[in-house]
Amino acid sequence: MNEKQKYNFFFIINPNAGKEEAKQKWPLIERILTQKKIKYSSAFTTKQGDAENYTIEKIYEGFRYFIVVGGDGTLNEVVNGIFRQNSVSYSEIFIGLIQMGTGNDWARYYGFNNNIENSVKRLENINVKQQDVGKIIFNDSGEQKEAYFINVAGLCFDAVVVKATNAMKERGQRTKSAYLIALLSSLIKYKPWELKIKINGTELNGKFLSISIGNGKYSGGGMMQTPNAIIDDGLLDVTIYDDMPKSKIIRNVKKLYDGTVINVSGVKTFRCKTLQIENLNNQSVIFAETDGEIIGNGPYTISVLHNVLNILS
Repeated sequence: MNEKQKYNFFFIINPNAGKEEAKQKWPLIERILTQKKIKYSSAFTTKQGDAENYTIEKIYEGFRYFIVVGGDGTLNEVVNGIFRQNSVSYSEIFIGLIQMGTGNDWARYYGFNNNIENSVKRLENINVKQQDVGKIIFNDSGEQKEAYFINVAGLCFDAVVVKATNAMKERGQRTKSAYLIALLSSLIKYKPWELKIKINGTELNGKFLSISIGNGKYSGGGMMQTPNAIIDDGLLDVTIYDDMPKSKIIRNVKKLYDGTVINVSGVKTFRCKTLQIENLNNQSVIFAETDGEIIGNGPYTISVLHNVLNILS
């Protein structure tokens, strides 16, 4: 038996990723897989939640190698499928990516590019790296639930911008600048959230502009709000923005991209294994984003699972 025939890959394709780039390029990917005699099965997503459900279902059926043809959102669903299922240990599961999305912030950390031939080579080589995964315990309509993130989570303005970005994508505005456009348009009506944050034995109370919790260092299509994050060090990098004038935010947008935003006055950074965030104003509803996906209300307990995810690199 050819060595690569030992592996049976399951491809999960988001046809809408990258202005339908995934849908258009899937026939080419299939031809390459066939030429290289790589054994695989596949499914297209049609709605939110499909990728997670496929992952859980196919793990039960015996698949262990999952390849996302899409972006950060689809990848997030697959990761949640891996950690929410109880058929096998997550240590037996492997994931890979052929990137097609608009953000690709997780792929940017690893230096992956969108060359399909190079992406397929990563599958052939079966080189495995392990990385951390973030975990959030949150409230959903009175029920305690768990969500997982592979790259970055956020609250306050960060979550508001992600929600606006997702709405733009649903309207067909899937561009690389979507996050920046949503950031500037959301700034006009955003009001800081009043929160209690417990981190490394310190309690912070008050109004906050934004919170970014990084397992990886990139978010929002190349911004670096947690520029010193290391994806396999067993720690989360947390950047907390105090309430500040909107003019100050606009003046410092460029620093979001080069990582120097953490040096701006009113911006605090921490490294931790766990943090807790709760609402100080019960009249307000707060929400969080995980890898660009919106999750339910707080309070939140956020922690890191060290080197639990197998990456085909």
